[in-house]
Amino acid sequence: MQKKTIAVLVGMAVNMVPAGAADAGADAAPAAPAAPASGAAANGVLPTIAVKDRKETATGPVQGFVAYQGASATKTDTPLHETPQSVSVIGRDQLDARNVTNLNDALHYTAGVTTYYSNDTRNDAFNIRGFSSDFFYLDGTRMPAVAGRALDQWRVDPYQLERIEVLKGPASVMYGLGEPGGVVSMVSKMPTDYQRGQVDLLAGSYNHYGVGVDTSGPVDADGRVLYRFIAQETYSQNQVDSVHGTRTLVAPSVTIRPNADTSLTLMASYLRDDTMDSNNFLPYYGTVAPTKFGQRIPTSLATSNPNYENYDKTQYSFAYLFEHHLGTDWTFKQNFRYSHLDLNNQALFGYSLSADQQTIQRAAMNLQSSFNVVDIDNQLLGKVRTGPVEHSLLFGFNYTNQNFMDNEGYTYRGYALNLYNPTTLNDPVIAPSFNDTQMRQVQRQFGLYVQDQMKYKRWVLVLSGREDWVSSRTDDNLGGTSTSQRNSAFSGRAGLMYLFDSGFAPYVSYSTSFQPVIGNDAYGNPYTPLRSKQVEVGVKYQPTFMNATLTAALFDLRQNNALTASPDPASTGNVQTGQIRSRGLELEATAELTDNLKLLAAYTLQDVKITQGSSADPTVGKTPTATPRNVASLWLDYTLSGGPLRGMGFGAGVQYMGSSYATSDNSLSVGSFTVADAAVHYDIPHWRFVLSANNLFDRTYVARCGNTTRCQYGQRRNVLLTARYSW
Repeated sequence: MQKKTIAVLVGMAVNMVPAGAADAGADAAPAAPAAPASGAAANGVLPTIAVKDRKETATGPVQGFVAYQGASATKTDTPLHETPQSVSVIGRDQLDARNVTNLNDALHYTAGVTTYYSNDTRNDAFNIRGFSSDFFYLDGTRMPAVAGRALDQWRVDPYQLERIEVLKGPASVMYGLGEPGGVVSMVSKMPTDYQRGQVDLLAGSYNHYGVGVDTSGPVDADGRVLYRFIAQETYSQNQVDSVHGTRTLVAPSVTIRPNADTSLTLMASYLRDDTMDSNNFLPYYGTVAPTKFGQRIPTSLATSNPNYENYDKTQYSFAYLFEHHLGTDWTFKQNFRYSHLDLNNQALFGYSLSADQQTIQRAAMNLQSSFNVVDIDNQLLGKVRTGPVEHSLLFGFNYTNQNFMDNEGYTYRGYALNLYNPTTLNDPVIAPSFNDTQMRQVQRQFGLYVQDQMKYKRWVLVLSGREDWVSSRTDDNLGGTSTSQRNSAFSGRAGLMYLFDSGFAPYVSYSTSFQPVIGNDAYGNPYTPLRSKQVEVGVKYQPTFMNATLTAALFDLRQNNALTASPDPASTGNVQTGQIRSRGLELEATAELTDNLKLLAAYTLQDVKITQGSSADPTVGKTPTATPRNVASLWLDYTLSGGPLRGMGFGAGVQYMGSSYATSDNSLSVGSFTVADAAVHYDIPHWRFVLSANNLFDRTYVARCGNTTRCQYGQRRNVLLTARYSW
């Protein structure tokens, strides 16, 4: 099936290559027409040469590694240097230089983001400023998600992306409910007004191979209708025995421009992951620490049953982006997306370790879930002046309707496995009935927001406010009960910065966020939303003598109303008296030091603590598991510009992850680790080759532990070759 699909994609791509394709890069604009030979202009007048200005926009390509515009913080096309909040941008050139194939890899070199280096291929799991980040945004619309649940997370393949923005800190003022650490906002590749295309062939470790097609251009001579077609098929095995899977991606889009003031982009996407459950949770003793007999579990050991496990996820969406200019100073935008996701997941996972540290008890899991989400965001943007003050105004209305269904069944007996003599690995498994969870939840969110970005001489002031109304209904089909909740919340932000001639821009900002909690406390009262607030002080530097952005930020982020154990010994419920505090320092540099040398550098110091809780909560004063205090990374990329090897380049990176805790009482820890990455790329007319290696020296390490039976090995050395033909 994989080979047939790959052959079809290659055939489509070949048929799309125009005769006499220009010698240009994949995303380069067409070259201006050459002047005629001497004597061609008999009247002595030189011919007109059309030159297109391709100034960077917040939704367009990033030229090189350094981005200058962003939209995630303000929903407007704003210079990052004039945004009083920390924002990181990863553009297409950076993704290609590092040969990125998933969102986790894309964020490895980003300050404030803690990515997990495990070989789990089911989802993209990471923290921003110490808090999990489960809500993603694509082209301004929210993707399906349930807070704290990454299992059935919506996936976006980097092959379909133009850029990724990471906004650090509370973002409810722009996006409504969400986690306090920040937001990942992605921008799709859009139709282009010039013809271009590419075919990518991939081959790598663990029988990884695939093919991708990406072509776009005008449909008509006037350029009123543009198209883009993206498709990719990949297959790969895994460092864990018997684990393998296929991904299929199709993402067409069309832009219609009836006049200079109006544009409508219609988009669709389809992605299917037909793979196996690769979580492979392992015990602390045997991975981080040896067993009492000095044993270590091999990284290749599978703890599930390959004849039973399955992870089959299908997702598709339909979207449109509408924009209409109302004169010279006002613009109306509307972003809409309908998303659907289905997941079928069966697996065995370990949940306890025997006293002799040889055998784990495994549970059989059977899960089915689905999402149907409608998200629409209306924006009215305008520019006005009040005396010497320039205002960029934003008025918005957002509506989200998410319908989530979840059926789960577990069997916690009968599936023991000796980790060092796994003779029962393939014993028959009976899929549990859905006797643990049969639930449907409908959540609706209405949001009204307003923002004023003011500029007076060198001063920039941003004021934003939003009111949200959230209602939810949860039907428990097993218990025959239904629970409804209604919440409203105001979120705000204020940011002030000063722009020096030297390129320095110090700033201070304050922002808040909220996140509803479903259910009742120990006394039968509905939970109130989690409320978060952050103070951030920083400085941005944009030198005038080279392409570079450098950012330093200090932050203090606190989440209140966190759940904590009830102090009543007769109660098994929770109360909302907890607080989680995250404070720290982020340093980040993205620079093109010369025309040939590019740099990515990031350092994060985060002190995350559970600072408040009930008297019955033993985690007060402790750090959450899998939350390192120090994270650092460095990437250098050098390209030869002359000589016989002109067009060849070399990239090398190092990533450091500090130690973290494996237990909520902080009694056991996971050691720090350092991994090296490398890449070699070579560009010749029409062709680009990239050979990359993650974990170059094949270090064996534990990426994280959620508790003493949920540890995951880090990814072993993974080599990938990408050959791209462009026209």
